[in-house]
This record gives sequence, C-alpha cells and structure tokens, in this order.
Amino acid sequence: MSSKIDHGAAEAARHGLVRSPEWPRVERAHLLRQPRCVCCGPGMNLHAALQVHHIFPFHCCILLGRPDLELDDRNLITLCESESSRPGENHHLLVGHLDSFQSANLAALADATTTFHALLAKQIRVSVGWLAEVAKRMKPFEQLSVEDRQALRQLMTERLPRK
Repeated sequence: MSSKIDHGAAEAARHGLVRSPEWPRVERAHLLRQPRCVCCGPGMNLHAALQVHHIFPFHCCILLGRPDLELDDRNLITLCESESSRPGENHHLLVGHLDSFQSANLAALADATTTFHALLAKQIRVSVGWLAEVAKRMKPFEQLSVEDRQALRQLMTERLPRK
C-alpha cells in the first residue's frame, strides 16, 4: 500500500458514499494474498505502487443493493498504479478503468491476465482491442439507464452470487 489518491473513494463520494470501515483490513489481507499487479509480467514494475481494484466498482455495488461486494475478495484484483515516486505501467487506470476512473472494465480480470498481460502502457494505449474497449466502456453510474442498472445488477448476481 502507499499514500496514493483513493480513486474509488473519490468516485463514491460523488454519490454521497464512503468506504466501509472494514476496507483497510480487507485491502491489507488482499495484498497479502495477491502482492503483485496481475497484469504485469515477470520482472515488470516490481516497485510500482499497487491498488486493490474493485472489478464491480464498490459505489455501484452499494447503489445497486450489493454492498457485500465492496469487501468480497472475488471482486478484487491487484493492479499497479503510477505515482511520481513509484512509476508503473498504470494498469489500474488503463485495464481496470479503461482510461477513466468514472468507468469500469467488467472484464478487468480476463484482460489483466490474458489480453493485456505483460504489456507496457504504451503498447496498451495503441492496441486496437483496448481502443475498442475504451469506445464501449461503461458509462458513469449517473448516466446509466434503469435498464442498464438492472443489467449490471443481474451481472453482479450471476458472477458473484451471495455467499
């Protein structure tokens, strides 16, 4: 962990939400289980800052009635994030959010472990596949229609059924 900007908390705050008080404990435990960026290849960015990323953004989970997913390890992956003192490939922004912290990549796990695995930021940014994903990335929550929200909730339930 590092003293980085908490993009998830900032986005949640736009919706009047705050992180669970249990988040620091869950974040630490996750980093013990997954201490490296899942998108970086062997030897890449060993000193980059790390971010525990929610595949389904936790503010969406809360707003759609699944607050349990904020702390559910099945909804978390570790991605690197570039900071001035700890530069990295910024897989958190590029793969986790498709270049917008107001969006989400619901295929982040597959993209991080296969599609964009071991690619440098400059390679990802020119990838035709990444550019196509960016063009169809999820809208910010407030721009989702009722139908989009229902579909997102259904996808959460299908992928991450209640324990």
